[in-house]
Amino acid sequence: MTEFSTDAAGFAALTISELILQQCVINGLFTAEEARRLLETAADRHEGAAHGPEEKIALNRQSAELIRALSSGLEPLLSRPQAKAEKPAPEKKPATPRPTWVRFPD
Repeated sequence: MTEFSTDAAGFAALTISELILQQCVINGLFTAEEARRLLETAADRHEGAAHGPEEKIALNRQSAELIRALSSGLEPLLSRPQAKAEKPAPEKKPATPRPTWVRFPD
């Protein structure tokens, strides 16, 4: 397996998390206020963990700052009025369950 840097892994995780949060708001799974609270809680946790060695303090403070910047970037989505459905969406058939494991090549 290819080894990826922690910077690349962190950036990929941030992008995926941002897209998941956006889709949750767009699909009505989270309200804008819930998304804001989630991001604020994450930033607060990093600030609360900013103690100990200087490297750990800097990492947690930067993480909190990054999360707050992400919140600002999502604000256009979070501020737009939610469209109200005029008629209910058609009922979907349940998806066929998929295995929850991954097979790796031998």
